[in-house]
Amino acid sequence: MLRYVAGYQRAHGGVSPSLDECAAGLGLNGKSGASRMLALLEDRGLIRRLPNRARAIELLVDVSIPTAPDDAPLHAVPLAAIGAPSI
Repeated sequence: MLRYVAGYQRAHGGVSPSLDECAAGLGLNGKSGASRMLALLEDRGLIRRLPNRARAIELLVDVSIPTAPDDAPLHAVPLAAIGAPSI
C-alpha cells in the first residue's frame, strides 16, 4: 500500500489516490480493506492523513518506486495477479 500511494502520487502530480482507487489498484474487494491498510500505515508513523479532507495522504518516509523503460512508475501489482489471497 505504501508503494502504491507513493507511485500514484508520483504519477499524478502529487495527488493521493482515493480509497476506491487504492482498493482497485491493489486488487482488493472493497475500500474497507484499503482503509484498514492506511490506518495501519498511519499507526506505524509511515503516513499522515489529514482529517476531513479527501485524498490527503502525506508520506512521512522515502519510498523507492521502480520504473518501467518508459519511466512510468511500477507501483502496484494486484494481489490476484500473483496468486495471493485478498484481505
